[in-house]
Amino acid sequence: MKILKEFNKMKIEFNEAEKANKLRKEEHNRKFEQLRKESEEQSTRVAQRFQIIRNK
Repeated sequence: MKILKEFNKMKIEFNEAEKANKLRKEEHNRKFEQLRKESEEQSTRVAQRFQIIRNK
């Protein structure tokens, strides 16, 4: 019986760790996507500036 209680406790801890990992992964993906968008926007702005300079 003690082993079963210990197993259930470990199972709960494992599930909590899995949830925390999932949340961290989702947050990482959101940050990565935001940085990717910002990078694309910055790249577009730089390209536009170069185009303006070339046209002068």
